Amino acid sequence: MKGVKEKFVRPDNPVLVKIAEEIRLSKIASPETQEPIEKMLSVAYGEQVDRNKPLLVGLAAPQIGISKRIILVDVVARGRGEVGDLRVYINPEIAWTSGEENEWYEGCFSTGRVCGIVSRSTKIKVRAFTKEGRLVEEEHEDYTARIFQHEIDHLNGIEFVSHIIDDDKLHWVEKEEFPEYRDSEGWRNWPQKCPREKWEQIKGIKK
Repeated sequence: MKGVKEKFVRPDNPVLVKIAEEIRLSKIASPETQEPIEKMLSVAYGEQVDRNKPLLVGLAAPQIGISKRIILVDVVARGRGEVGDLRVYINPEIAWTSGEENEWYEGCFSTGRVCGIVSRSTKIKVRAFTKEGRLVEEEHEDYTARIFQHEIDHLNGIEFVSHIIDDDKLHWVEKEEFPEYRDSEGWRNWPQKCPREKWEQIKGIKK
């Protein structure tokens, strides 16, 4: 995924903390909207010809330097390798969330080696436009609901680290350690922490 990573802006890029621009309905079919969508799809699939197997389960336009309210979400992703239905959502908003939440790990190309445990709603209703300009409302749960919440946060200039209050749940994970962190659920008791000061240094935040 080296080539994919290179498409992402650096963690300290200001676009990641901006509120992305809403897209007017009359502009959805225009090249100024469709071209960024194609760029995002190109990043999500990489060099793979098979468009049933995206490399990414989610992507927000600001992550690749485009400050527009567009996200991609694979709605069959379950966090264990299942992929196959990557969809485009324009101006997405969460219309409803369940009162129930659960904790799971999150990582992101926009945060580098920083991962962590985040509590999010287990069920949501999303309202958005398709790339053809059709309004849709969908309900999602569990891992897919988490992806939507994570990506919509990006559109509002929020990264998952902002949701983590307990510093013990903020982790540093090297590339070669990620399979253990993810697949073996090492995140539940991960020994390598990321001090808050280190995260602030990565983001270029000066106290």
